[in-house]
Amino acid sequence: MIRLQAHLPRAAWPVVVSWMRRNPKVQVTVNKPRRTKLGDYRVATRKLPHRITVNEDLNRYAFLVVLIHEFAHYVTFAKYRRHAPHGAEWKAEYKRLMRPFISREVFPADLLRALDHHLCDAPSSSCTDHTLMRVLRRYDRDPLPFLEELRENTVFRFNSKIFVKGRRMRTRFRCRCLNNRRIYLIDPTAEVHLELPMTARRAS
Repeated sequence: MIRLQAHLPRAAWPVVVSWMRRNPKVQVTVNKPRRTKLGDYRVATRKLPHRITVNEDLNRYAFLVVLIHEFAHYVTFAKYRRHAPHGAEWKAEYKRLMRPFISREVFPADLLRALDHHLCDAPSSSCTDHTLMRVLRRYDRDPLPFLEELRENTVFRFNSKIFVKGRRMRTRFRCRCLNNRRIYLIDPTAEVHLELPMTARRAS
């Protein structure tokens, strides 16, 4: 509990504690960073309780948003059992659980504006709400660049592979992987690592 508290805005903690006490069947864990997801929810099995995990490297505001997102999955499952993963039932619970935190005591003004828009039609992942992701990143201690911020033909590393940024298609960028020469479509707000220029990499 103490470790969880350290990752949340101070004013959010009493509500989160209340959730935990009212829902003893769910286990919340602060997890090591994962490349493919910020958090997840897993339904209980015969041997394990309901489990929610959130990545430890998120800033406190992003951590809270992901925690609410995943807790909404648990509450929706407990109420309805059968439902679309991010359907009307989940969206209603997500908005309901978010409501106590929509306050200047919890979130700064720019995030409140982004969340107001975000909650109008919450997507399946916070990562797919580019406006929210851009605002949340302002509060990262050492933010990585977003792919959309790089110039075309910039070499970057993403998910342990090296890419060259190409042109934007519809919602993603067309990028060529130097490891296998395949083309990937990558989200504009993917956090990437800059690599050495091609000429420098060949000389090294």
